[in-house]
Amino acid sequence: MSVSYYNFLPEVRVLMELPGDIIIHDTTLREGEQAAGVVYRPEDKLYIAKLLDEVGIQQIEAGFPAASRGEREALKMIVMEGLNAKIFGFARAVKSDIDAVADVGAYGVVMSFPPSDIQLKYKLKISREEYYDRAIELVEYAKSRGLYITFSAEDSTRADFNFMVKVFNGIIESGCDRVRIVDTLGCIHPTAMKFLIKSIRGSLKKKVPIEVHCHNDHGLAVANTLAAVEAGAEVLSTSILGLGERCGLAPTEEVIVALKNLYGLGSFKTEKLYKLCREVERITKLTLPPHKPVVGINAFAHASGIHQHAILENPICYEPYPPEMVGQARRIVIGKLSGRHAIKAKLAELGIEATDEEVLKITDLVKSVSEERKSPLSDEEFMNLVRAVKENSVNQLTSRSP
Repeated sequence: MSVSYYNFLPEVRVLMELPGDIIIHDTTLREGEQAAGVVYRPEDKLYIAKLLDEVGIQQIEAGFPAASRGEREALKMIVMEGLNAKIFGFARAVKSDIDAVADVGAYGVVMSFPPSDIQLKYKLKISREEYYDRAIELVEYAKSRGLYITFSAEDSTRADFNFMVKVFNGIIESGCDRVRIVDTLGCIHPTAMKFLIKSIRGSLKKKVPIEVHCHNDHGLAVANTLAAVEAGAEVLSTSILGLGERCGLAPTEEVIVALKNLYGLGSFKTEKLYKLCREVERITKLTLPPHKPVVGINAFAHASGIHQHAILENPICYEPYPPEMVGQARRIVIGKLSGRHAIKAKLAELGIEATDEEVLKITDLVKSVSEERKSPLSDEEFMNLVRAVKENSVNQLTSRSP
């Protein structure tokens, strides 16, 4: 691994209030199914839950049991599997939803109840006073059902701060175990997120863990999640591949790798991330962009001859962390920008010997073919070019013989 040493300077670390440890509360199985076009079968959910558990994800938000019979069946299957991860169910601020979570045997409930005035006026159509009283009542009810309670304050980055703090202090006094700050519209920036988390931590009369759930509408979900960590947030709600409503969430795999490499946090089995992400891709029938960080097919692909030469000398020249760390493999792309060093390396990889003259001819031919058709060459296509050069060399040698 070779990341910036500035990350770990005392002058930088003192600016942060990093938690002692981090909990990933993965919501691939709940929020992830809100991504347009994604539908899981119960057996899909169970399989993904097992893979999440293998990575070391501590908490899994496995679904919304009040939504359907299939959801209830899936949560029961996951609960009965006896995973190391604690299993949570999602609920609206409705007693029947809370009952559905408790009835499937989940460890905890994620109770979603938006405190912003926009949501109060246009969605819930209730006053702040009514909201507060209902929040207290439902937290007490969920506690009576024996559930660990995460109060998910939907749209909290647009909520009035003083009112939200009043609600948080009230529900914590009534038994709420954790509060979740939700950037539902992905509309906050990292500096503001850091300020918000720090301010909330300083305003809680009784200290409980703070969780963040960041949407990606402005492409800042990972940045906002990490900003929250720097302000002391201990629990991160993320999803594999960033699956979720609209533009999705902070991707679990990207957050985990950033925590490990840039902050020295977390003890997850990162080498299992590639398989997990590819299986989620297969099940959801979504196609990953090739340049997707961590698990995209181009994440460790090197096309420039300058980069290829340096990578062959020492990968830290152009890789911040080794592909093996996340279950990937390095790939040298043979094409228009490849130089002699990359061609020699590819020949060695394929077990082919070649003279310096042949290497030069192969290099020129690769560049010409790749540029003409505007794409790199597969191994099979590369082999065909090598054969053509070698056969031509043999023919030339034969024609010069007496």
